[in-house]
Amino acid sequence: MSPDQQRESTLLHRVRSLRLWPKDHHIGLLLAVVLITFVSLSALRPDTFASGRNLTSMALQVSDLGVLALAMMLAMIIGGIDLSITATANLSAISSALVMAHLTASAVPGGPTTMIGVTVALGVGLLCGIVNGLLVGYAGVPAILATLATLTLFSGFATVLTGGVSIYGFPDELTAFGTAGIAYIPLPTLLFAVVVVVVFLLLTRTPLGLRMYLVGANPRAAAFSGVRNGRVVLSTYIATGILSAIAGVIVMARTDSANPNYGSSYILVTILVVVLGGVSVAGGSGRVSGVVIAVILLQLLSTGLNMLLVGVTSGSNFVRDLAWGAVLLIVLAVSGRSALRQPRRAKKATEAPTTEPRDSTPAEVSR
Repeated sequence: MSPDQQRESTLLHRVRSLRLWPKDHHIGLLLAVVLITFVSLSALRPDTFASGRNLTSMALQVSDLGVLALAMMLAMIIGGIDLSITATANLSAISSALVMAHLTASAVPGGPTTMIGVTVALGVGLLCGIVNGLLVGYAGVPAILATLATLTLFSGFATVLTGGVSIYGFPDELTAFGTAGIAYIPLPTLLFAVVVVVVFLLLTRTPLGLRMYLVGANPRAAAFSGVRNGRVVLSTYIATGILSAIAGVIVMARTDSANPNYGSSYILVTILVVVLGGVSVAGGSGRVSGVVIAVILLQLLSTGLNMLLVGVTSGSNFVRDLAWGAVLLIVLAVSGRSALRQPRRAKKATEAPTTEPRDSTPAEVSR
């Protein structure tokens, strides 16, 4: 076996020895809460909540928030965080919108204009990710401080480019993507599903994904195993930047506008989704399915509460936030109690008296 193969084998052994994902009981608990929430809201609003139109609307709203949550998930798996995801999304969308407006004014055909605009958005997201990755992975700046600084930087760039106003009017191909669907499933939702599959394969089927888990769980052990931590951090933030740009394109297509202040509250919401989905805030563990289920749960609560409280109170958004926080505390409390029972059961099993007859002679002490 070559030295590279030995190093790769050691890395895989270390990664597999870690608890990369939370126990299945957390996912089962989330699924149970989603089912209970859906059945309850459907019973309370049978004519509206479970209608095809409302389900399609909820699926459309999940798309951009879901992509941003996956971006936050990647950053937290390596033990970091990315507070600049919404600023990256907005800057990517605005840059794309300005390029498309220039090409349209130059009488460039619509098809290439849309493709060029999307490419520009992804390129801007890539550059934003590189900036974050270099600051965190190579300059050694704590992730929360680095991404807080780039949040302000990217938002400032977006405001300067637009003058603080929204940009409207995009090619028909782009706006059609934001409104069209296949079999009542919106195209942005299908794109979100594709992103989910790609992120899942990245984390579970590639060496980079294994290294991300190892860096998040134990950076020192990762370095001793031959992992270049800086490169892994840089690659992770590049991925978060690209995912943020995809979310920006989805929002731009869905709302037919690009705004430097869009989704300012999404940062805390994505953290809520990721933690609710079972991703460790300390890094080293997380599951894509948990994040997806958490996004669906929050969307069900948001839409359901808006329907229940319409005409009753003007503070439905505050009630929604209260419900989100309550669900997070309940799920974490139940999951925490279940997790504590596992070591206790294991301890009791090890302390249980053996049924095998004891030898009458003293046991030999190993030297």
